[in-house]
Amino acid sequence: MGTRFLDDVLVVELGERTGVGACGSLLAELGAEVVAVEPRDGAAGEGTKWRRRALAMAGKHSVAAPVSAEDAWLSALIARADVILLSSDCQPAWAADAAARADRAVVCDITAMGRPAAGSGFVPDALVQALCGIVDTTGERDGAPTLCEAPVVEDMAALYALTAVLAGLRARRGHGRRGRADIALYDCAVSALASFLPQYFAGRQPQRIGNRHPAMSPWNGYQASDGWVLLSTGSDEQWLRVCELIGRPELGRDPRYASPEGRVRNNDEVDRIVEAWTREHTVDACVAAFNAAKLPCGPVYQLADLFDDAALRHRDMVHRLDAAGASLRLPGSVFRGSAARGAANAAIPERDGSRRWLDEWMARRPADRAAAAAVDDDGGGGAKPLAGLKVLELGSYTTAPICGRQLGALGADVVKIEPPQGDLSRPLTPTREGQGYFFTISNSDKRSLRIDLRTDDGKALFRALLARADVLVENLRPGSLAKMGFDPGTLLEINPRLVSCAITGFGGDSPYAGLAAMDTTVQGISGIMDLARSEGRPYKIGISIADIVGGLFGLAAVMAALAYRDVHGCGQHVDISMQDATAWLTRASWNDAGEPDPAHAVVGCEDGYLLAESGARLMAEALQACGCARQCGQWRSALPRALLAAFLVNRGIAAAPVLSVAEVVADPRCTARGLLVEGRTGSGETWPLLASPIRFDTMLVQVARALGAIGSDGPQVLADWIGAVPGRHGPEGLVAAGDSLGERT
Repeated sequence: MGTRFLDDVLVVELGERTGVGACGSLLAELGAEVVAVEPRDGAAGEGTKWRRRALAMAGKHSVAAPVSAEDAWLSALIARADVILLSSDCQPAWAADAAARADRAVVCDITAMGRPAAGSGFVPDALVQALCGIVDTTGERDGAPTLCEAPVVEDMAALYALTAVLAGLRARRGHGRRGRADIALYDCAVSALASFLPQYFAGRQPQRIGNRHPAMSPWNGYQASDGWVLLSTGSDEQWLRVCELIGRPELGRDPRYASPEGRVRNNDEVDRIVEAWTREHTVDACVAAFNAAKLPCGPVYQLADLFDDAALRHRDMVHRLDAAGASLRLPGSVFRGSAARGAANAAIPERDGSRRWLDEWMARRPADRAAAAAVDDDGGGGAKPLAGLKVLELGSYTTAPICGRQLGALGADVVKIEPPQGDLSRPLTPTREGQGYFFTISNSDKRSLRIDLRTDDGKALFRALLARADVLVENLRPGSLAKMGFDPGTLLEINPRLVSCAITGFGGDSPYAGLAAMDTTVQGISGIMDLARSEGRPYKIGISIADIVGGLFGLAAVMAALAYRDVHGCGQHVDISMQDATAWLTRASWNDAGEPDPAHAVVGCEDGYLLAESGARLMAEALQACGCARQCGQWRSALPRALLAAFLVNRGIAAAPVLSVAEVVADPRCTARGLLVEGRTGSGETWPLLASPIRFDTMLVQVARALGAIGSDGPQVLADWIGAVPGRHGPEGLVAAGDSLGERT
């Protein structure tokens, strides 16, 4: 059997967006042969992948761009391609014409705002962050919004594109349909607002909260003597342990701080108390003391700290490469399966240095070798890419649920297994009739089945479902399933074709596997907060980026493992680490020195904030020419956002308003692209949901179903999966229809 997820897949990379380069790199890690067509003159346009050529080209093959789409050699390459990656808002003029000639490839187009009209301009990642609420949700409530300098939306788009490509290839293998996938950065960013939209849907104004938690305290980033440390606590019992640790036990009896609500009301004072102690200790000493007291915590890494981190070193997430007289750091692969693994992209090809290899490779691969994959042109608009796939989800909050809901939108039958009391996130406020908006948004296109895995009946039912499942995705603490008798080996004994995916904070074999992992602490230990600073203070990305990107890597890993199964006939266990995934987001800055280029400025205006992007010197000159001034470290303007943006654009500065979540929802672009949809539960209640960022022209990706009450779909799930609902004395000893599945009554 192979040790790579993909075999005999040819990818032609024509687009020049950073997201296209990232998607191609991930496909190369999985085993595809990726051919990137490079500019003949080596020009590196601002905002394109070529600014960091080594990162974009590692593990790929290079050929120089043709003069036109009529080039015979290019036509031969396109005829043999399985996948073509475009960015129609940022690519050579001939690329679209060349891709249009592909009659068997899965074509994926990554753009900023959706497939553009003729003459549409390039919109960089930072401006998409501004237009979609990501900037506005990051930073202090009373301060300026904060930009993350990492291209997080390009990378989210790359992961959605990777999933779309793998789904397209699977559909082509299954029934001959190829498809054109369209991935917009805008759609991906709006889809990431799942933790902020509930406030809007409940009639409130979502606001950024810095590194705090809306309902728990002490929960923040605190300055230590040599850096920053995160403490993420919420319960009264944890507060008592904090008070003992910092030598202030009397505060545990103070009525002002006696409840989570009281501590949140007095957040400023609570934070001053905690920081008075942390400032007297090093980051390492704080973390050691907090861990000894069993308090969730973590350091806030600077990027340089990543390279010596024990977990990242253990999981081979940082590689050194000497190339062109320079020593570079490149990322390892997040994809770790029991049968196949992603391989780090190491070798960097010379420009146009792969032509001879490719000529020989194409000679061995006839253009018509995949006649069985001929295009089905019956319209295909009603077919779903993953129709017939059966998925079990054991998850709560974000990581496993985002994986499950995207699989559901792609057509899989996703069954969410809930404990007797329901998913932990069900009651998170704001709620409607006891069910939270966040929970409902996070669990679209699934069915709920209640099982008590502590009972023999529940385990028997789970085993019966596993035997019929294609995929199991879970985000339980490492070892939790094994303690119930379902370790990875046992899962494959039950069903040798099962793809199981565990998404955890640090990975199943990490030296940190036993530590509590939350989005905030994982962001801190992954380096991403170092790229979102304001006045020196590091901030978590407001959209819970560690949770999101961990879930998206899990989604792509499931699709890659299914591709492996289609070829080799066997399932496997995949281990995804949120820390690995979030550290991967920072890789573009690993080899940078000095200030980032282009520079960014957040400008306070009459009616909100504006984000500008340009070279540092040009930026300052243009802002001053427009009447902007620096006040207390921030740029200020007396103009409204729209007028200042027009002035800056006329001076060659890219600019966009920093929109709030409410403004994003009201934006005509959000409405036109159908990013908010209405779904119905099985009993007919309607809920607002988020559309999937994945779109195909010949296949249906649809968000339509909202999850209802706990276990409300149980009888129908059992009928569909097992054939009939077993009686209490059935062969598996399962409970009767209508009972609490897996519980004794």
